[in-house]
Amino acid sequence: MSDHTPSVPGRPTRPASARRVATKEVTAPLHWPTITPFEAEREWPALRAWVTDLRERYDELDFHYVPACWYQHPAIVSALQALRDHERVAYDASSPLSAGTEWHRAFRDATNQLRTFSGYLRCTTTEHFPSRPVLAEDEEAWRTFVAKDVAERRRRAVAAALSSVADVERELGD
Repeated sequence: MSDHTPSVPGRPTRPASARRVATKEVTAPLHWPTITPFEAEREWPALRAWVTDLRERYDELDFHYVPACWYQHPAIVSALQALRDHERVAYDASSPLSAGTEWHRAFRDATNQLRTFSGYLRCTTTEHFPSRPVLAEDEEAWRTFVAKDVAERRRRAVAAALSSVADVERELGD
């Protein structure tokens, strides 16, 4: 990476992305599905830069984890954004010394999640395929299921109430 802070001889340099997060102004996590158009215009380039930096720092994050078309897959975008938020907070100046270790635990969990998400895709290193379409719910089957479930719950509730009444009558009769 070319943009590093000056370093002490013999010590690794700090990447610019980490330098930017060391502030005392930690903001709330970003919920990607609900950002405004103005936020999206600002956040897409920032997320892309962060993902590029992350892939440079962690060579194992190949296309099996983060495909080249990652930005076209909402689940992957959300997972990467959550990981970005976690790193931002973990390396904030106000964070405890153990926060970096916690971030790496979250990184381990998130990479497993990314691998799972990417495993369902047919995308290659050169070609994007849309995610599997979400099938529309069968509205009639849904109504039938809910009606049966509610009826069964009512039946059990009535049976329990009648059983309780019978128990009370037995106790009073004894």
